[in-house]
Amino acid sequence: MTTHSSARDDDTIVSVRDLQVEFRTTLGVVRALNGVSFDIPRGKVVGIVGESGCGKSVTARAIMQIIEHPGRITNGSIEFHRQGGDVATSQLLTDDESAPADALTASGGIDITRLDPRSAAMRAIRGAEIAMIFQEPMTSLNPVYTVGSQIEEAILLHQTPDKEKARQQAVDMLRQVGMPNPERIARSYPHELSGGMRQRAMIAMAMSCHPALLIADEPTTALDVTTEAQILSLMRKLKAEIGMSIMFITHSMGVVAQLCDEVIVMYLGQVVERASVDEIFYNPKHPYTRSLLRSIPRIGMTEHAPLEVIKGSIPDPYTRVTGCSFHPRCPDYLGDVCRDVIPAEALLAGPTRHGAKCHLYTDEGRAALAAPAATRG
Repeated sequence: MTTHSSARDDDTIVSVRDLQVEFRTTLGVVRALNGVSFDIPRGKVVGIVGESGCGKSVTARAIMQIIEHPGRITNGSIEFHRQGGDVATSQLLTDDESAPADALTASGGIDITRLDPRSAAMRAIRGAEIAMIFQEPMTSLNPVYTVGSQIEEAILLHQTPDKEKARQQAVDMLRQVGMPNPERIARSYPHELSGGMRQRAMIAMAMSCHPALLIADEPTTALDVTTEAQILSLMRKLKAEIGMSIMFITHSMGVVAQLCDEVIVMYLGQVVERASVDEIFYNPKHPYTRSLLRSIPRIGMTEHAPLEVIKGSIPDPYTRVTGCSFHPRCPDYLGDVCRDVIPAEALLAGPTRHGAKCHLYTDEGRAALAAPAATRG
């Protein structure tokens, strides 16, 4: 079994612990996140994968404190360690009179969940130190403002009051992301750009203040493979130049293999497996991770051979699944123990940290495996 230490790790920029988010609607309560815990190492790329509806985007929005009504964080912590160190962190909270005393953690970080989303401290962090690239740039960019003015807004808010300097910096960011004729692009409106150019503009906006953490929510969705390769190459280049961390949300395991250092696999609002990218691809432990990898088309497959699919579908969001959340679809179902008992995360032996929430690796599960099949339920 694993336990999470509260001691500060200087190599960790964000530590999420037991995060729970729910949406109360007229139809019932949707528990979007159910005890999510993970770390984002400084200077690394962490990929988050899983089917649609598993809580990937809600996790990102919780870190940014932009969960839309009626959603709210009901439990857990998101500890952010700023680049300026403990003194700068303490000063930021001191300057914000609305910040509660317990927002400063024992390890010198900021518990983002304790800050009001509209507070001065959260607004100072959001955009400047933690930035986000949203899924669909056409709906994320304001259609009535030029691309340049939207990039300048973040620079004016977080870096300089000088409008001319902000304009030059916006043009320079567009140049860094590979935009042809960045001066003209800065004067253009979003509808005048192609999908790939809009995506580059979103990246330029997110990168304009040189954040310590970039959250990329499916930034290559709906892009052709050539543009996708250019975007990924650009993110690798900017990460190396600035030394930032990236939280990369995607459905594409191919993108994960190219870009990520570590991988978090989510299912139904929970982290079911986390490990290095090599461990995930060559030694997956959770049945859900194995199923995701088996569903990828492979070169050399028999002609007309059907792709493997994960049986069933994600349960209705208003339904609460007992025991292991994956048990109704699991090919390794062990009976009563999977149906009734929530598995704790087990740390598995290996060259790097590898955790999986599955009864195949718990004492209860091993006992069920040893029992006759007829008695498992």
